[in-house]
Amino acid sequence: MELILQINSFINGIVWGPVMLFLLVGTGVYLTVRCGCLQARKFGFMLRSTLGSLFRKTEKTSGGQNLTPFQAVSTALAGTVGTGNIAGVTGAIFAGGPGAVFWMWASALVGSATAFVEATLAQLYRERDPLYGGFRGGPAYYIRAFEQRHGQKGRRTVLATLFAISGLICWCGISQVTSNSVTSAFNNAFQIPPIVTTVVLTLLAAVIVLRKNATVKVLDVMVPIMAGCYFVITVVIILLNIDQLPMVFERIFSEAFGLRQAVAGGFGAVLMNGVKRGLFSNEAGSGSAPCAAAAADCDHPAKAGLAQALGVFIDTIVICSCTASIILLVPQEQTAGLE
Repeated sequence: MELILQINSFINGIVWGPVMLFLLVGTGVYLTVRCGCLQARKFGFMLRSTLGSLFRKTEKTSGGQNLTPFQAVSTALAGTVGTGNIAGVTGAIFAGGPGAVFWMWASALVGSATAFVEATLAQLYRERDPLYGGFRGGPAYYIRAFEQRHGQKGRRTVLATLFAISGLICWCGISQVTSNSVTSAFNNAFQIPPIVTTVVLTLLAAVIVLRKNATVKVLDVMVPIMAGCYFVITVVIILLNIDQLPMVFERIFSEAFGLRQAVAGGFGAVLMNGVKRGLFSNEAGSGSAPCAAAAADCDHPAKAGLAQALGVFIDTIVICSCTASIILLVPQEQTAGLE
């Protein structure tokens, strides 16, 4: 067990270390500048093109059935809403204090540009899927295209292969985090044994995944309802405690830049926890969302990019803020000693 913990600590130090976070945030800042702060300029168009496809049916193509931009965003959000937005926000506040929420917002604002670019590239370099119909693609496909353009020959290239392998390992880990969060929540709230929840989730996943197009059809309905219900519940709780809301925002902003944290040497913890939990929540730059974006049915690749950029906004700015508000509205004596 001690060896496993040491290996886990070593890997976490690399994956979520300062260098990796600097690269992800730095890439987001660079792309924000190069795209002319596109996430702000085109925000209205993001809403129209993505939410406007909510009631548009997918069109049959010669290769099979594609996804609407809204379905692509729903598929991407399904893997993050819950794990990152509830457990992630809680962890950020627990480890870095309320100020970490501000840095989650900041990471989302620059991460929107990253999401736009990687989803657009996924559309440009996607391929037809001979197994399920429609299209498939993602970072491994456009990395391979870039490598081939710069002289590497063959269908498989080094960086693309490494990304595919590391992505498989990463997404297996994300699934474990998700399942652990769900089983723990049901056990704590309703005293349902983890083994019961695990069996039910496994059977449900098998039914959805093994049926063609069932995943998209389920998420197309489930994600809006899930996010909508969570948003409404949190808004009601916030409205019932509206008089305390200014104090919540005061804590977030004061501790994000506070002298107390800087003097105590805790500013780095606030910054690091906010940024890494924000990136974990919205997955901007991790490479999972472009796989869904590649299957989207768009008349222009940039529309898929804008849809994914909106997904980052919904995930972190909206839903994470709801979670943070609830946590910070709860009297501290009620959460004392809880992890």
